[in-house]
Amino acid sequence: MAQVFLGIGSNIDREQHIISGLIALAEHFDWRQRSRVFESRAVGFDGSDFYNLVVEVSTTQSVAETFSVCKHIEQQNGRAANSPKYSPRSLDIDMLLYDDRVNTYEPQLPRAEITENAFVLWPLAEIAPDKIHPLQGKTFAELWRNYRSAQQLAPIDDERWLPF
Repeated sequence: MAQVFLGIGSNIDREQHIISGLIALAEHFDWRQRSRVFESRAVGFDGSDFYNLVVEVSTTQSVAETFSVCKHIEQQNGRAANSPKYSPRSLDIDMLLYDDRVNTYEPQLPRAEITENAFVLWPLAEIAPDKIHPLQGKTFAELWRNYRSAQQLAPIDDERWLPF
């Protein structure tokens, strides 16, 4: 079974789409854990604030199959397949890590956003602090401790996200 970490975000009907995405992911993969949900400003465009989190799942599916399932779940939640990178999102599911696989093609693994965005790195460090970044050679806890950016995050009350 492959260990997979997925970044999830939404800034359109955020709670509804995050919960819908979590339910769909639990139907397709073996659920392991999730981070807290964080609220953050949109990056790269003017838009409503996002809810973001990271989940860990396991699967026997290939990288390509896992990626395809994630894109299908996005589309089921109103995301257009050809939507611009920096635009509002009903649901965004990014494959961050698939075991320790390194891909330079789509999907890029590990995803570059891990070390670029607080809304990815903090939740990943929260649920996998001792896991080592396949390219950086440092743990996610260490990468988070050394992260420097003006990005602001605020944890959201976890009670509304049950049963996940």
